[in-house]
Amino acid sequence: MISNNILAGLVIVVLVLSIVSVYSTMGSRPTTSITGMATGTTSVAVPAQVVISLPVNSIDFGNMNINDVNDTLDDSPAPFQVQNDGSVDVNITVEATDLWSGTNGACPTSFYQFACGSGEVACGTGSITTFTNIPPTGSPTLAIANLGYTDSADQVELDIKVTVPSDEPAGAKSSTITFTASQA
Repeated sequence: MISNNILAGLVIVVLVLSIVSVYSTMGSRPTTSITGMATGTTSVAVPAQVVISLPVNSIDFGNMNINDVNDTLDDSPAPFQVQNDGSVDVNITVEATDLWSGTNGACPTSFYQFACGSGEVACGTGSITTFTNIPPTGSPTLAIANLGYTDSADQVELDIKVTVPSDEPAGAKSSTITFTASQA
């Protein structure tokens, strides 16, 4: 059996060897390297994304008679809602297929018009804010300029005004409006 004196002596020897080992390790290196402090830089490149959506993407004027005029300024029916879902400000052009088939009904015509209206934000400088003839497919026209991308400033309205021509034949009428966005 090992006596307590021998056991105590072994513990002291181990402690002395541990202290000498730590001291020799610490004494041979600068103490600042033990902290692990270091500096570095990080960089990220975020590409521009041009993305729009139409939360309100159709307008139904219902039944109208010859020479009737209706628009979306009173929200009845509601105007198009154009929203910038990308990461940069955008300019948006519009063009459309013909709505009317009567004389002088082909785009561009005063019987079918558009204007940028306020939504979350006012229309940007350069936007068309008074009713203007909708251009035909193949001739896009800037309608909405500098639409922001932040959530509090990324949506405007595009109002539509229609007037039924005096020689328009009876029947359902429809037109497709194409919205195209590009980086502002």
